[in-house]
Order: sequence, then C-alpha cells, then structure tokens
Amino acid sequence: MTLNKRDLILALAALGAGAALPATAQNATLDLAPGRAIGAAYRAANPNEDWAAIRAALLPSGVNAEAVTRLRAVSAADFEAGRLFIQEGWRLSQTEARLFALLAAA
Repeated sequence: MTLNKRDLILALAALGAGAALPATAQNATLDLAPGRAIGAAYRAANPNEDWAAIRAALLPSGVNAEAVTRLRAVSAADFEAGRLFIQEGWRLSQTEARLFALLAAA
C-alpha cells in the first residue's frame, strides 16, 4: 500500500501520540527514519518549543476523524500564512513539522 503525504503525516502523528495508526496506514510498512530525521531537524531549529503543550494542542484526544479534519485545516492555514519548515526539499506546514517532531521524540 502506498500512502500519500497527508496519510503519512497522520500516521506519524498517531505514532508520536502513542495512538493506533489511521486505517489507511494499518497495512502499510512504514520506514519511520525519514520522518524522525525531519522531526529532529525541526526540534533542533526550534529548541524552545513546549512539546507537551504542542502535543496537547495538536492531538488533545488522540488521532480520530475530528483531529484529522482539524489538522488538515490548521496545516492549510499555516501554508496560507507562510508558516513553513523546509528540510531537504520537503515544504511542510509548521503543524506538519511539529507532528514529525513529536514522532522524533517517541
């Protein structure tokens, strides 16, 4: 099974939150090393972020349909406002980068 970028990010968020994987990712074999590398780079670039507060804000009740809808909207708003993190060619919203950063700490 091939995951698109959004499904991969949500799967990584689930792992970072200690939740079950979204249905689209349950049967996929995921190499988490690239996601962890992106997350580690974001953490290095933003050492003063409060990760407990970010986890609580991004995933207050884990990964569920409501969270997926909200995360997509927040990511879109990040892009519109220019809140981006660029790492080795990846153009991520701040929210997406923070999700990878949660994975890096998992």
